[in-house]
Amino acid sequence: MTVTLNPAIDQTIEVEEFHETDTNRVAAIRWDIGGKGINVARTLKELGYEPLACGFAPRDLGGMIEDALQDAGIGCEFVLVPGETRTNITILDRSTHRHTVLAAAGAPVDEHAVELLRSRIARRVRPGSWVVLAGSIPPPGDAGLYTELIRIALAGGAKVALDADGPVVAAVLDGGALPTLLKLNDHELERLLDRPVLTEAGTIEGARLLRRRGVHDVVVTRGPDGAIASTAAGEFRVSAAPVEVNSAVGAGDSFLAGLLLGLVRDEGWVQALTLAAAAGSACCMTAGTLLCHAADVTRLQASIRVERIREASGVR
Repeated sequence: MTVTLNPAIDQTIEVEEFHETDTNRVAAIRWDIGGKGINVARTLKELGYEPLACGFAPRDLGGMIEDALQDAGIGCEFVLVPGETRTNITILDRSTHRHTVLAAAGAPVDEHAVELLRSRIARRVRPGSWVVLAGSIPPPGDAGLYTELIRIALAGGAKVALDADGPVVAAVLDGGALPTLLKLNDHELERLLDRPVLTEAGTIEGARLLRRRGVHDVVVTRGPDGAIASTAAGEFRVSAAPVEVNSAVGAGDSFLAGLLLGLVRDEGWVQALTLAAAAGSACCMTAGTLLCHAADVTRLQASIRVERIREASGVR
């Protein structure tokens, strides 16, 4: 089950070469449904797993989000709330393959909607299943909602993967909620630790610090430098596949989907991280906010290297 509290309509605007403070001619525009949890669900479906997508959906375009998911064969159960669906605008520079994201805040949710979501998740969780909590929180932005949902899922015997920005994660951990798996990118780790993380050694130490706080497994993606995983089964260095990057939008979500699929299949951390890195790299090959293609993921796995840094030995 994936939970998206703040879904979006993603608009990708491509320009041949982006110039600040100048007129930029648009080369292409595309629209997609978005939100980190929705992206994870879409990638899981592409890789052959049947997810359930949950969360909030503003009434104006909430039906569009549900229709798009159902058309893709993805089950969904969203709580409709008043307001407008936020639009995230991604400006993609074709010459550099760099992108700039303008992210809107989203529609506010009231306590009635929150209670509906709590009850639906409590009803849906099963022992041993995974609940993915991913992305930002709609106004008023209280991270306590993630804290509550983590506790509900764990109480039902489920495992929880949390993928959110540093300040949200900090509030969740300060609230005493401990996800099974915490997935961050290097920028989110810096915001969580409130200090620069410039080296692989710094990433490893940051991941270990989070495990010392009680998180079972921590995975930090590092863009073209791959990923670092600090887990109860040991620590691992993961390479990224050498691909031509068209757009990195959604790559972290594809990575998380591949990782969870490998863990659900009980293939071990090496294979799960291999699948994750292949999915993230494959996503970078697609344009705009398009996610990975299963055929590319399969092909790229052979080029991924997962190296054990440390055997399972507790946290220091």
